[in-house]
Amino acid sequence: MSSNRAASRSVPLAMLCAGVVTAQYIVGKATRDALFLAQFDFTALPTIFIVTSFVSIALVAVNSKVSAKLVPRVIVPVSFAVSGALFVVEWLLIDRAPRGIAVLVYLHISGAGPLLGSGFWLIASERFDPRTAKRRFGQIAGVGTLGGLAGGVVAERLGAGLGVGALLPFLGLLNVICAWVVWRLAAPQHEIPVVKPARVRSGLRVLVEAPYLRNLAALTLIVTTGAGLADYVFKATIAETLGRGDGLLRFFAIYYAATGLITFAVQASSSRFMLERWGLAAATGTPSMALVLGSAAGLLAPGAASVLVMRASESIFRGSLFRAGYELFFTPIPRAEKRAVKSVIDVGFDRLGDAVAGGLLRLVLFSVVPAARSSTVLSLTIVCATVAFLFASRLNRGYIDALEKGLLQRAVDLDLGEVEDLTTRTAMLRTLGQTQVDIGWAPAGRQRAPAAEGVPAGLDPDLQTIVTLRSRDRDEVTRLLRSDEGISRSLVPHVVPLLAWNPVAEAAVFALRKVAEEHVGELVDALLDPNQDFAVRRRLARVFAVCVSQRAADGLVLGLDDLRFEVRFQCARSLAAIVEKNLTIRIDKERIFAFVLREVAVGRPVWESRRLLDALDTGETVSFVDDFVRDRANQSLAHVFTLLSLVLPREPLQIAFRGLHTQDQNLRGTALEYLEGILPPAIRDRLWPFLEDRRPADRPGRARDEILADLLRSNKSIVMNLEELKRQARPERPDAQEPANEPLAPVDFGA
Repeated sequence: MSSNRAASRSVPLAMLCAGVVTAQYIVGKATRDALFLAQFDFTALPTIFIVTSFVSIALVAVNSKVSAKLVPRVIVPVSFAVSGALFVVEWLLIDRAPRGIAVLVYLHISGAGPLLGSGFWLIASERFDPRTAKRRFGQIAGVGTLGGLAGGVVAERLGAGLGVGALLPFLGLLNVICAWVVWRLAAPQHEIPVVKPARVRSGLRVLVEAPYLRNLAALTLIVTTGAGLADYVFKATIAETLGRGDGLLRFFAIYYAATGLITFAVQASSSRFMLERWGLAAATGTPSMALVLGSAAGLLAPGAASVLVMRASESIFRGSLFRAGYELFFTPIPRAEKRAVKSVIDVGFDRLGDAVAGGLLRLVLFSVVPAARSSTVLSLTIVCATVAFLFASRLNRGYIDALEKGLLQRAVDLDLGEVEDLTTRTAMLRTLGQTQVDIGWAPAGRQRAPAAEGVPAGLDPDLQTIVTLRSRDRDEVTRLLRSDEGISRSLVPHVVPLLAWNPVAEAAVFALRKVAEEHVGELVDALLDPNQDFAVRRRLARVFAVCVSQRAADGLVLGLDDLRFEVRFQCARSLAAIVEKNLTIRIDKERIFAFVLREVAVGRPVWESRRLLDALDTGETVSFVDDFVRDRANQSLAHVFTLLSLVLPREPLQIAFRGLHTQDQNLRGTALEYLEGILPPAIRDRLWPFLEDRRPADRPGRARDEILADLLRSNKSIVMNLEELKRQARPERPDAQEPANEPLAPVDFGA
């Protein structure tokens, strides 16, 4: 697909962007800390925290105003270029006003740096769908970490050889490079047009209306507050230990390089496993857990070593697992809302957390004696980290809800020109197809049909009708079954076998549907009878689509255990129709999951060979998969989604199924990510190879017995289908009294 190729080309460019953006930020942080602590005492840190927070919030407000008029591919590169020019100006003025430039550099890097980084991740989140993002963001962030490592090494070497001031023009050059690579990443590409909202809402308005985003903002605020408290203890301890001078620059450069190296190792070895095995909430909770354990260790064993380990562990987890999970939370959010709110959360609430940390530190400095300040700040850090961990644990459910909304929004935004044919385009426009089924009830006083030719006129009316039904007179049988008066109770056992007679099968379905609810028990018995003809069972399952009762639903659930795939397929369709009409129907969720697990626990030959002998009627749509089954969808996959729709939210599941059959990579990726979040792990692990691995060959390394079992199941399925086709091709036997039942070979559930 063209969208797949575009995504593949974007990944290396996004990695390059992450590396350069992170490098300039790490070099900037080392320069910032060294310049500031060389000119001011560490007790000035709380004040600069607060001032920086207000500057950042002001920049966020300006950015929000500009974002309403310009797209990110313009704002972000221009911002990097302006930042690079400002570094050159600061370098030219540093000798004239060293203290003022130290403050300006601190505000510049701490205020604008996160905003620029947020702009890069905003572009990345728009470039990749949620599924691709989950796979690639860890790699992209990993390359960013390597860039930070390289930046730390370069900062240490330049600072040692030329002094701290020489890093400012180097930062200017890095920012210009960032502007160019981000501009390349954000370049326009063929994508699905987005329906623009009637009015552009502000970021704060979006936050007020979205509980999920409010939780994310609260998490950012509290995590940053805890990190700010820990950062103060760390820098105060290092400043007291090393004193002022170029030694501080070398230490911070080595510290940031070392933490960057460990961060990359964690990203490379654990980020994807952590996200897929434990989820986004656990990944975003790791920095808080590190702060709790590290602060407790600092209280038990005070000193530079314990404080260094505490701060480094929080930085490592925040730069690896937290970053990979945090950015994913934004991927399902509609583009207009994401552009409005992301910088508000990323920078506004992050800087607000610094302000809160600064206020708490000022309070501690004024009210606590010097000897107890460190332990007091560490205790506050433990409290903040614990609260942040609780907020992180609440985000998984919100992420799934956001994916549901993203599926619905993406389906609305979908450019129908991307869909392959008219049938699929029509299906994509239908989000909640209502089943139109004629449910008729015969009046109490039915008029008997006249006897067929050759039938004695003096017989009892019911006997006359039975003789007609067994006469093999196709026209008379069809006319009787299509009668508006319907059939009587005594005729039901004689109509059921007619489902196996192809010329009148649809008329028999029509007749039985008119009395299905009245005779549920009798019809269920016939459906579940293993000696009943296969054609009867698969067509009888369709009859129940007009029912609305719990008894009918219970009978169809039993039919889901049939040995023949088409019987199970039709039972699921009719069950979905009943559940849609009667929302009070009770379905055992775990039992349906067990059926789904059995359906997916087959090899690829069986999965791909399942076919329907009866084509779906173009006028009969009882499940959202029907249009795709008529078109090109795999019957096994359609059956699994019909089953899942019985116990999972129908509308997002419906769009997820359709998303798997479009060329819109963003919709497909969102669909896969949503399915991964809602499916039980056992089902997900079995189903995923059929969704993602399109190779027809068997997986390497499979056991010989497993391959043999798949071949046997495929052979039985093929033989049964051939027998059925031969039977349908036989000439009609006018002397036959009723359709003959052919023996059914014992088969495995995978048939």
